[in-house]
Amino acid sequence: MKKKTQSKTRNKEKKALMIIFIIIIAISIPLISIFIYRYLDNIKSNSNNISNINSAIASESESDIPTESVSPTETSENHSTEPSGSSEINLNELEIRSTYSLKLYLEYLLNANDGRYGLSLYNLDTEEYIGINDMEPYVAASSTKVPMVLYVYNAIEKGKLSFDDIVVYTESDYEAGTGIIIKGEFGDEYTIGQLVEYSILYSDNCAINMLIRICNEWNMVKYMNELGAKIDYIQKRWKTCPYDLMLYYKELFKSIERNPEHYQKFLDDLCNNTVAYQMSSKSVLPSELKVAMKIGINTTLPTFNETTAVFANQTYILSYCSTDIVIEESTEVLKKISQIVYEFMQNGYVFVELGWK
Repeated sequence: MKKKTQSKTRNKEKKALMIIFIIIIAISIPLISIFIYRYLDNIKSNSNNISNINSAIASESESDIPTESVSPTETSENHSTEPSGSSEINLNELEIRSTYSLKLYLEYLLNANDGRYGLSLYNLDTEEYIGINDMEPYVAASSTKVPMVLYVYNAIEKGKLSFDDIVVYTESDYEAGTGIIIKGEFGDEYTIGQLVEYSILYSDNCAINMLIRICNEWNMVKYMNELGAKIDYIQKRWKTCPYDLMLYYKELFKSIERNPEHYQKFLDDLCNNTVAYQMSSKSVLPSELKVAMKIGINTTLPTFNETTAVFANQTYILSYCSTDIVIEESTEVLKKISQIVYEFMQNGYVFVELGWK
């Protein structure tokens, strides 16, 4: 068992080193080109200087003007060229300016940790996409509350349900965890409008169970599959993947564009959601930034997922899944990735560090 673990660790280290090597090659080519250009330019400049000096000496000689000897030290001081700081290459820091290089670096970060990780990154403005282990199954936890609530909104838009419909809280709806309804009593009544709000704003487990009961979970999953989901939530035993979680957010944006009056409240609830805030990527992003967030946590398996829509200079959706992990470590990986992606989307480039050992 110990040998197997050591072999697994060595394979991860080899893979990480290979990714680092590819990143360096991809990013070093333009730097080397700039260095060679400046080097040749300096040679040309020095050649012109020497030519001018020789011409001056020849002119003085022809005019019978006595020349004054110059010491080697003075010559060195007068004609020394300071190296350009921009030509120096720091192997511990890389500048990322392309989606391809960004993907390589994100792969490096994910592979450097134990457990299973995956992510999807979709730029709503340019439609560029990055997927890393994005269609492999991960435990859903509360992540799939988003498509389930989206189904309810869609059913209301079609007139099958109403935000004003009353639903009674029963024992079958009970589930421990986060939420508002769990603090009440069986027999309490709630509107569907309250249930969809509680499911997103407070990640209320009892609220989503009440919605599942009146809508039928199979109908919700059929809707998810019709949107293009790669993982069948029920058949895969309550699993999802980063691609699917990104897809549901993407559908929400389409729905808002089609019917903003009906769907905007859903997006607002995601933006006002603060459940597990300190564990979220939202906690390390600028406080004034608009971020629509939904986290999924299962401490037993363990699992930590998050999907965000970030309204930076370029609006993007970042979906992150992890399982068989230490949750505290996974949250730190997510925060680091989120900061890097935000800076890249905000500025068009990002400087990152390589953790050489």
